[in-house]
Amino acid sequence: MVRGRALLNTAAVGPKFARQARMAEAGLPVPRFFCLSAAVFTRVLRPVRAEIDALLRRLDPADPASVEEKAAAIRELILRAPVPADVERLLYQAFDQEFGDDAVVSVRSSVVGTAGQQGEDSADDAFAGISDSFLYVTRDELLDKVKQCWASGFGSQALLYRSARGSTQHGFAVAVGVQRMRFGQASFVLFTCDPLTGARDRVLAAGLGIGEGVVQEKVPVDHYFVSRRNDTVRPVLAHKAERMVENPGRLADGPQLSAVPEELRDAPALTDEQIRQVVAAGDRIEKLFGCPQDIEGTFTADGALHILQARPVVLDLDRQRLWSNANITESYPGVTTALTYSFAQRFYREDFHDFYRKLGVPRDLLDRHENELRGMIGLLRGRVYYSLSVWYVLHGLSRTFPLWRNSFERMMGMSPSVYHVRPTPLLKPADQLPATAAALLRLTARWAIHVPAARHFGQWWQRTVTEHREAAATADPLQLAQLMRSLWREAGSHWGITLVNDILLQIHETMAMRLFDRWLPDADPGLHSDLLCGGEENRSVVILMSVIDIAERMRTLPALMDALATKPVEEVWDEVADGAYGTDIADRLRSHAELHGDRGLQELKLEVRVPRDDPAQLLRMAAEYARGDVTRQMLRARETDTRDAGEARLRTLLAGHPLRRRVLRSLVAGQRRYVNIRENTRYNRSELFGFARSVYRRLGADLAARGLLETADDVVHLTEEEILGTYDGTAVTDDLRGLVAVRRAEYEARGAELPMDFVTMGPVRDGLPDPTSGTVGEGTLYGLGSSGGVVRGTARVVVDPHEMGEPSDDMILVARETDPGWLFLMLSSRGIVVERGTLLSHTAISGRKFGIPTIVALQHATTRIPDGARVEIDGAAGTVTILEEDSA
Repeated sequence: MVRGRALLNTAAVGPKFARQARMAEAGLPVPRFFCLSAAVFTRVLRPVRAEIDALLRRLDPADPASVEEKAAAIRELILRAPVPADVERLLYQAFDQEFGDDAVVSVRSSVVGTAGQQGEDSADDAFAGISDSFLYVTRDELLDKVKQCWASGFGSQALLYRSARGSTQHGFAVAVGVQRMRFGQASFVLFTCDPLTGARDRVLAAGLGIGEGVVQEKVPVDHYFVSRRNDTVRPVLAHKAERMVENPGRLADGPQLSAVPEELRDAPALTDEQIRQVVAAGDRIEKLFGCPQDIEGTFTADGALHILQARPVVLDLDRQRLWSNANITESYPGVTTALTYSFAQRFYREDFHDFYRKLGVPRDLLDRHENELRGMIGLLRGRVYYSLSVWYVLHGLSRTFPLWRNSFERMMGMSPSVYHVRPTPLLKPADQLPATAAALLRLTARWAIHVPAARHFGQWWQRTVTEHREAAATADPLQLAQLMRSLWREAGSHWGITLVNDILLQIHETMAMRLFDRWLPDADPGLHSDLLCGGEENRSVVILMSVIDIAERMRTLPALMDALATKPVEEVWDEVADGAYGTDIADRLRSHAELHGDRGLQELKLEVRVPRDDPAQLLRMAAEYARGDVTRQMLRARETDTRDAGEARLRTLLAGHPLRRRVLRSLVAGQRRYVNIRENTRYNRSELFGFARSVYRRLGADLAARGLLETADDVVHLTEEEILGTYDGTAVTDDLRGLVAVRRAEYEARGAELPMDFVTMGPVRDGLPDPTSGTVGEGTLYGLGSSGGVVRGTARVVVDPHEMGEPSDDMILVARETDPGWLFLMLSSRGIVVERGTLLSHTAISGRKFGIPTIVALQHATTRIPDGARVEIDGAAGTVTILEEDSA
């Protein structure tokens, strides 16, 4: 028998029981237990092993009758196998010492991997619900239930499961755990992440009675969705007419279904305080094991919490995508055109390729990640999103990433609900230190030369963009296309310095904030930002001051202000341009448009005009300032005063620590320097997009003149390559009007916006969250989506899987609930719909494990979905649409 700290030995008792032992050792409320090790199983089976192996060699996994026959024969062999006397003696001795001879226990089996196989509840394979468990076991029944647990390792469900997973039927043993029973009044299963997508929000399912009713889908279940962003709880309550309880006076008969008192049927299964307790325990368990967990537990009549089991949530992270527009929406608000998206996609590719090269990532390694470089942003329902999973993969190519990961996540506005849990792949231990040292040296060298390098970048860009503008002025359409490609080549060799600047800014900011927290814990929160004021003016400040200068001039022209108050701004601009209010104001507006005209609202969207194209916008902007009292002198004085006041507070707070003051001032000065560089290069980016805007407007006009587009403005519904390829012979179609018609229709009918951040699993379009929050149309039924994918097929309503004939190739299985005995039928289905169950149930887990679109908790599915009907199911949204009923 395995007891005490020996239970931590995974090789002896398997991951399931070793994990329980770790939780108990950490002080979590796990009921006492002991185990019969895998070695005991091997020893007991030794006399019948040859007969078992002979039966397994004749197993045909494709024939259900063969599977059942072999499983039954192996079961009889194991049940008849003699148990060594010393094993039997130690079993009863451990029972009496741990619990007392009149105790009632649960007896649970757990597959232990051998010969390279994974064990039950391992990080890669949950193997959930396949091995047998027995409740309310007394001392007299103990040995028989242990033998049945051993036999369940070769049960029909276990044989099918291993076959479907491509595993051998030999490389395992079965450990058995004996644990004190806790008679639950309300039981639960908690996922510390969304089991469908891996999003970090918790999902809690709870029902009345003991836990078997919840995990076996025998009773109605409440769901509680607990956000990590603010810990809010969204309950979805069920009508709980039944609960599973022990059979009073006849425990040997096992649990039974019992009616729930009327007053409890629509009340929450768990109180708010119990939900908080479960979530807090779940967070502890997740931290203990270092990955998301699937946790079973119960509350007894005295209100005590008991944790019965925990296993890793098995997620195929290669299929997961994290999405967020928390940061990027300010650049591309609302619905975006094909031209803007394709141009931005190219910009990210070129910018980051050069950035990673500057950090020392080898070119051949980047070449292998070309798909990721082209997929850093996605277009979902017409909106631009960061594909954060891709960012983590690419950032992880640099050994410096751990230095700036936290600040990167803060800059990107990472939600605690959408968080990367996959560890960054590491080099071999012998290669880690040299590779990391080399990367840090390269970053240090970049830091040393960064300021002059940034200055050089600015000079290079002004020279390059000026040359391209001058060449574009007289270029024909093919030459314009060549100029765009030329500009991309230039940008792809220089632009990465802007991202190096972001990294240096993030590092300085992180260091400064940590030292402020450590050295000035009681300082007002605004001190840090006040110290950032002042210093050298960056391009953004210069542009603002230019607008305010125009506004101050406009205040001296009452006739102009009166005209702006009574006439459309476009009409007033025409008057200004004709000299109606003097040449000075017209010259100032034209000069600003020439120098700073790419700065405007939504300046990175190529379908939107900016002041360079439409100076009336600048006139409108300046008029808003002119109607107020802001002046350049006022702004400069305010910034200087704020900075001086901050410096004075810093001197007071650190009066006795001059070295600390110098360190903080140096870090803040570095921040100011990198902020200025960032603002300067951000406007350079606006100029790049502005040049593209002017080129594509001209090409749009040319395409319209040639009859390839209906209007010049239609060009924004084509991608960059579709436009350029039309001129240089690389386009794949000449039907630009047809493309525009499709794209314009999509652009105008994008529908509801998706959440700010979310997670998809599998094909992205199949996994997008439902923005309608559960509303469904006529002919559509709604349950809980638990395994993503959209499929069509023929509904087969099944009450008893043993009475069903041969499944059809396009079968959508519709049932009241399933258990492991349905596995063969489930594996033969294109989709699964059940009336009961949870996101955490066997049905849901099996659907996700085998990639079958699955919906649970669709009330009255077996009567609302006609047998033989053609249906479409969306396993992510949880919808079933009845397409056509069988007339028969």
